[in-house]
Amino acid sequence: MNNEFLDTVKRTVKYWWVSLLLGIFAIILGIACMFMPGSALVALSILFVIGFVVGGLLEIIYAISNKDSIKGWGWTLASGIISLIFGILLLATPIGTMGVMLFFVGFWIMFQSFWSIGTSIDLSTAGVKGWGWVLAFGILGLILSFILITNPVFTAGFVVYLLALTLLFYGIVRIYYSIRMKSFYNKIKE
Repeated sequence: MNNEFLDTVKRTVKYWWVSLLLGIFAIILGIACMFMPGSALVALSILFVIGFVVGGLLEIIYAISNKDSIKGWGWTLASGIISLIFGILLLATPIGTMGVMLFFVGFWIMFQSFWSIGTSIDLSTAGVKGWGWVLAFGILGLILSFILITNPVFTAGFVVYLLALTLLFYGIVRIYYSIRMKSFYNKIKE
């Protein structure tokens, strides 16, 4: 079994350069986000639209398939319907109106936060431990939704630069990982 594991490791670290390429690509994307925030925002808005539509459909399916076993399943159904409607509205909105998309996202986060707060109350009534975390995150989401709704330009910039930093750090980690794998591969070859 030990030889089998060693053979797997040898085959895996043989392609250390794939991690290096992923790291370089992530860093390039991160830099591109910093220097082309408008394009990054368009890409993010497309992902949001896809997320609303797919997430809404999945929530609707989940609610309907579990209507006999979940108390208050209608709230999950309503959440799915609202997410789907937001997704459709965003599809109908021209890509150039990012502010509109950010308001939709803000109001969606607000609705989800109210839903989380309501769910935490249900969990508390049922005696489920940890319901306070759901309540805390619901309240935090509510506060963040107000920030998003009142200052969408700040929020758009923050989201784009957060994405850029995430890509940069991910790229650095992948490059470091590739260097470590190459070192390990060289030791195995000896």
